[in-house]
Amino acid sequence: MAKTGGFANFATGEKKTGAVLLPTHFTTAAQATKAGKQFGNLVRTYAAKSSKVMDENNQALVDITDAEQVQESSNSFGYSSRFSATGDEHPLFDSYTLNMTDEQMDNLEEKLNLAQANGNILHEMAFSMRGDWLVENGLYNPETKQLDQDKLKRAEQHIVKDLFEKGGPQPLGEGPDDVVWFGVVHQDTDHLNMHIWYAKVSPETRPSMLHKNGEPKGVIDFKVKHQAESKFRYELESEATKMQRANVYEAVGNYRGQIKQDSLTKLDQAHKYTPDLQKIYDILPQDLRGRWKVGNTDTLVTNDKSRMAPANRQMNTLIDKLLTHELKDDYQAFKTTAQKMDAIMTAKHGQQHQGQAKWSETQDQRLRKELANGIYRQFNEQFKPGSHENDDKFHKQANGNFEKAKQKQQPAEKPQLKQHKAAPLGKLNKIAKRMTKQSRQEMQQVERMLQETMAEQSQDVSDESLTRHL
Repeated sequence: MAKTGGFANFATGEKKTGAVLLPTHFTTAAQATKAGKQFGNLVRTYAAKSSKVMDENNQALVDITDAEQVQESSNSFGYSSRFSATGDEHPLFDSYTLNMTDEQMDNLEEKLNLAQANGNILHEMAFSMRGDWLVENGLYNPETKQLDQDKLKRAEQHIVKDLFEKGGPQPLGEGPDDVVWFGVVHQDTDHLNMHIWYAKVSPETRPSMLHKNGEPKGVIDFKVKHQAESKFRYELESEATKMQRANVYEAVGNYRGQIKQDSLTKLDQAHKYTPDLQKIYDILPQDLRGRWKVGNTDTLVTNDKSRMAPANRQMNTLIDKLLTHELKDDYQAFKTTAQKMDAIMTAKHGQQHQGQAKWSETQDQRLRKELANGIYRQFNEQFKPGSHENDDKFHKQANGNFEKAKQKQQPAEKPQLKQHKAAPLGKLNKIAKRMTKQSRQEMQQVERMLQETMAEQSQDVSDESLTRHL
């Protein structure tokens, strides 16, 4: 940071740098002791009114005329609001006060030196804020050099707890009073800087918080740091800034919803899309029937690592066709609106890193993924007349393209032989006995007929012999 040679001479008009940056530095107890320094020396360094911190230009730039609002604001933070230092108060702050008394500073100095004696790490973080961002959000007046320091300090008070509790493998402190910290507002550089220092007081004995050599770890989780930065920035933003961003989010969401609804309707009803849907349906993996979807990825996977890749490649072609022709106007409005957020992000975070996707690009990928999943869902679902399974706005038709694609591939049903119900075993036994009895009677009847025939033949022979004899 460049020195300005004065107070609150912050640079403005810098649009290529981040609105709020949060660099971090760690100093071990051994390093400080070797250099002949005490952690507590920082307190007296920043306590003097003639140093690079001051409180005389501290002024709320957003007027509050209602006395009840002022009191309500003060009560919500647990301390009284003030806009200039008086008496023995100093512009250092912590969780309990915006301006420390001499007694509070003595206590702070003592705890910091104790933390060093116990071998702990001193963490230092600096919120660096761009001048024009301060102006846009009503925190700084470049003409009068007034700076709403109280609002800045409150925002920092609200984010330190997350840094202490979530920044490392375990919470930094082992109790509510085991972390000591304080902050100051620097005004002698081209960017406003708010520094905070914090350390664990008692000796560190937890293995997860120690290096192999037994020294406490000086680390902070990047995700936690980023969340603290975002929370700090959000609390300081003006309502106008928040409303501008919210309007863009809402508009992009509305365009996305309308495109998804219109795409399903056109695909189901327009004959020109029947071949496209049929191609996709024909190459879907049949053993995944009823579970077809893009998967847990940001984009449609088109390489052969995914079994859905052939269908996804054909799906990309279909979506491009839709967005280029029938849905061209809505899609263009969607992209233009999303690109407004890119400009807001650049003003807030600075220029994009090389290879980093823009917000509008991630939203475009999200739209394409949701369109693809919507189409796969229609193939997964069974059509039922009068059904409202899809959603409240789109209902596929029984003779629509989605059902045509599915019906064309349905295998023809094989004729099945009619199966008769087996008779009970008892009944079968009765039938068998009846048949056996009938057979026996028939045999006896045949036997009687043979005997009668033979008797008749014998009588005929005797009669013939007698006649001859006579």
